[in-house]
Amino acid sequence: MSSLAGIPEALWGLLVEDGSLAIGIVAALALTWIAAIALGDAQRDLVGWLLLAMLLVIVVLNLRAAGRRAREASRPG
Repeated sequence: MSSLAGIPEALWGLLVEDGSLAIGIVAALALTWIAAIALGDAQRDLVGWLLLAMLLVIVVLNLRAAGRRAREASRPG
């Protein structure tokens, strides 16, 4: 279970210390809200999928950036 102990700390670092993830989530929610208002009733069902896609992209990009920063921090020198 010791390998799971660092998960809360990692999540806290992604959400609070990094800030870009939180900003991306708020921006995705705002775009989803605008899309829900602008689209007609037939397309409104697709807004949830739009939100899911945006959030997945944001999380993957943020994880890649965090991994890159961790690699650079662990290099000797």
